[in-house]
Amino acid sequence: MFLTPQLQWEDKMRTGKDEIGLYREHIFAEFLRLERRRTERSKIPFVLIIIEISHFIKMNAKSSLRDLAGILDECYREVDIKGWYKKQSIIGIICPDVSGTMIELLRQKFFIALEKKFPDPLHSGLVVSFICFPEDESIDATIRNRIYPELKVDTPERAVEHICKRAMDIAVALLMLVIGAPIMLVAAAAIKLTSPGPVLFRQERVGLGGRIFTFFKFRSMHVGNDNTVHKEFITSFIKARNSEQCSKTGAFKLVNDHRVTPVGRILRKTSIDELPQLFNVLRGDMSLVGPRPPVQYEVDIYDLWHRRRVMEVKPGITGFWQVYGRSRTSFENMVRMDIHYIRNRNFFFDIALLLRTPLSLVKGAY
Repeated sequence: MFLTPQLQWEDKMRTGKDEIGLYREHIFAEFLRLERRRTERSKIPFVLIIIEISHFIKMNAKSSLRDLAGILDECYREVDIKGWYKKQSIIGIICPDVSGTMIELLRQKFFIALEKKFPDPLHSGLVVSFICFPEDESIDATIRNRIYPELKVDTPERAVEHICKRAMDIAVALLMLVIGAPIMLVAAAAIKLTSPGPVLFRQERVGLGGRIFTFFKFRSMHVGNDNTVHKEFITSFIKARNSEQCSKTGAFKLVNDHRVTPVGRILRKTSIDELPQLFNVLRGDMSLVGPRPPVQYEVDIYDLWHRRRVMEVKPGITGFWQVYGRSRTSFENMVRMDIHYIRNRNFFFDIALLLRTPLSLVKGAY
């Protein structure tokens, strides 16, 4: 019998539980992804409860898992989603429409019920964490990784995709460094001879999962500049959302910026200033293809759903926005283009974008 996608999903949900009533790992991960998407748009928080049971199973018979599952059914609502965050070692519970102020109540209710069934110290093998999204999203890398479990390379298909992408990044970056070496030497000499200061510009940028890394470019500005001008421009650009004026001015680039040197204007126009980012690719901070890496003060004013562009993939030198939007689109359209890439990314899509990048460079950044 033919089933529509919606019916297929509902059927998958009905058959997605194991013998003790917990959703299987891949089903639970999908629920968590969808709940995170909902919160990104609605701003209504949810609480993710992580229960690590490895030591608990060693201290108690494995059959006690059924009792533990019963306690979870007793303590939490029917709408709360209970499943395997990691099979046979970590149980996860998603509590929708619950804020961080209710965490203590959730904790007390769980441990009171637990102590009735498993007198201390029998339940001491459990390690329980409560994470409220988005309130706790930016605390540390461990919490962020809990909220984004699908980023783990834990299937053969994803492992192969990861290896292929990394191999292409290294091979193409090395080839471009060899071919571009004369251009880079000329650029370095021009920078050094025409303005005082270092050849390379180093800046902290936000990478995959919010991790900070050092970003390299050829210096195109005078040294000792205040970044207040750029910070104010970025703030107004992001807050302008989809306005027509915003899309005409260009994304993340100030036209006729007095801080840019004459040589720097040429480097920016031709994108030669971005060649040192190939070293970022070799170091693994960036990929050849992906969203552009933002600065921290930009991420600080992102809406929740904007953060997907830095949380789910490595930043890149080129990408879907750089090829098809570049400086001719609004901020929110740029984010949508980055999300389109994230949803559809694969090895051949990356190759297609790399092949189209030279044409976008010929058209220029402005």
